[in-house]
Amino acid sequence: MVQNRAATNGWEPLEAYYSAREFLRDSATLIPKIENCYKEAHPRGEAPSDADVTSWRESVYALASLLDSLGLDRVWMFVEYRVAPEMAPIDVVLAGCHPDGGLSYVAIELKQWSRIARPRSDIADGLCSACRRAGPGVLCDKCAVDKVYFDAYGRHKKHPAVQVYDNVLALKVYHSMFDDRYVHLAGASYLHNLRNPEHQWIRNVSPRRGMPTFTARYPGELEKFLKSNFSAESGAGASEALLGRRRARSLIGPDAGAIVAGYTQFSLVENQLVAVTSVTKALTEWSPVGAKKVFVISGRAGSGKSLVGLTLLGQALNAGRKACYVSGGVASRETFKRASRGRRQAFATLNSVADSRTANELDLILCDETHRMTARPMKGSYSMRPGESSVSVIVTRAKVPVFFIDGDQRLFSDEVWSPEALIDEIQSLGMEVVPISLDRVLRAVGSSTYDTWIQRLLAGDPLPWKPDNGDEPEPFQLYYADSAATMERFLRDREDRGESARMSAGICWKWEDRSGTDPEVTPEPGWARPWNAGDQHDTPGVPKRRFWATESGGFGQIGCVHTAQGLEYEWGGVIMGQDLTWDGNGWAVHREHVLSKASRIREDHDLERAIRNAYGVLMTRSIRGTVLYSVDPATRRLFADLGVHKL
Repeated sequence: MVQNRAATNGWEPLEAYYSAREFLRDSATLIPKIENCYKEAHPRGEAPSDADVTSWRESVYALASLLDSLGLDRVWMFVEYRVAPEMAPIDVVLAGCHPDGGLSYVAIELKQWSRIARPRSDIADGLCSACRRAGPGVLCDKCAVDKVYFDAYGRHKKHPAVQVYDNVLALKVYHSMFDDRYVHLAGASYLHNLRNPEHQWIRNVSPRRGMPTFTARYPGELEKFLKSNFSAESGAGASEALLGRRRARSLIGPDAGAIVAGYTQFSLVENQLVAVTSVTKALTEWSPVGAKKVFVISGRAGSGKSLVGLTLLGQALNAGRKACYVSGGVASRETFKRASRGRRQAFATLNSVADSRTANELDLILCDETHRMTARPMKGSYSMRPGESSVSVIVTRAKVPVFFIDGDQRLFSDEVWSPEALIDEIQSLGMEVVPISLDRVLRAVGSSTYDTWIQRLLAGDPLPWKPDNGDEPEPFQLYYADSAATMERFLRDREDRGESARMSAGICWKWEDRSGTDPEVTPEPGWARPWNAGDQHDTPGVPKRRFWATESGGFGQIGCVHTAQGLEYEWGGVIMGQDLTWDGNGWAVHREHVLSKASRIREDHDLERAIRNAYGVLMTRSIRGTVLYSVDPATRRLFADLGVHKL
């Protein structure tokens, strides 16, 4: 099967995958298809090189033949596998079942080399910068094992095991499935033309542990390796999993319309899929007899709550069901609504549901950001309507009500629905709670490291930041800056490259101007920027408040927690003010610097929780990287002591 999915820029993923049996039988037909797929995937539509095509005809065919001879012809082969534009292609990824059970994958680097030489200290080309600077006769310990030399080209190249190691790491970065310890992943290189005895030394050099190099002179070694990683069972399920369990590398906001329409590049994983399956089953099996099932789907920022909600909305509408999407957050709801052309009527306010819908009139109501809802629907900006609770409105109007909640994102005194309070209210209404936890954070390139680091940081028990422990490089990028100006320059560069970037700040500067032009955020002398504008303004080039995070022009203003919550961007900068500072032993909250309705919170410990939650929201909006800046020198010193890289 050959498939090509669109990417936003650069290379598109080239997906050419077949069972070893199919490749052997139809290679004469399939290889031209791979060539065409390559051209379509190439940023400039260029054809593959003759060397690439020769590799598919000879190297891949040799590997398929070996699998066939071992009775492993049902293992699937992904040729030139590339998930993301910035990822180097992997010659072949094998997908199948492990002899001990579970899915199994092997990244194979194929080489047609028939001769190879050890690295030479008298040839600088291809060596590291230290070796080149030192001049002829010097070869560092790393280059001595990481490099091989080609007489034909007069230069050094990476040892195949180094390439394999990089490929295995790339698979882990771009696929959530490899977080599962029951999924097997290995790597190896295969030099199927290397038979000469004097060149077999390459097998005995191991620059990366666990990444063997096999040659044609010792075929039994590769046979043993393949049989230890694969059984004779079909690898069809493993190939589907490889295609499906990719980490989100793009933003949900612009893709909301596609999600609601029923097609998207996002893949549901783990408990996201459980949630969609469970709610869909409840819709199919709904009966007025017995206690109504109410789903409470909890998860931290970036765990996919909105993705699940939008997916369920799209599936329900496509099935002809009556469904609507409400949210405690105006900005996220309106952003998703604007992107969902033809389906915008499905996005509703809580008040409209309370006023215009009767009991069980709707098949499905999805309530996103429940943690931001007030106790009852709002009568105006500052008062609540009398009557039933917000939760009761959702529960009674839908046959299948679904709430999405994150207790760590509650900020203000009128946001009363903690997970515990929500469950208690549902049960008091005589309903059955069905809890589902989205327990894996996927927004920050799937970085559980960053999520844990943020949790511990804001809890006052910080961990050192370790972006690279040698074996598992951290895909998420974290920095701190000594000034807001430095942060802005860094993020402006990302914005100029076409990657979305935004700056946000804590709730410790007044927001009096609604035009998005008055520089009210003043963290340091000589640098000031306006807050995001309001929703009622006519300033050219400045987005309305609800679209600050997603609309062009938003980089020029500083976003607040209200405009960022529930949304995301690729790069984020967070300005921490004097409301929360590090005193050497923990966080100190300074009430006099809290200039928002959070100041109405009476108890100091509740105020501290709200401030920490607010910064937690701002620090978890990015999918690629975050820059932190604090006006407080001691807090910046904390970032440095924790090992965060300084810009």
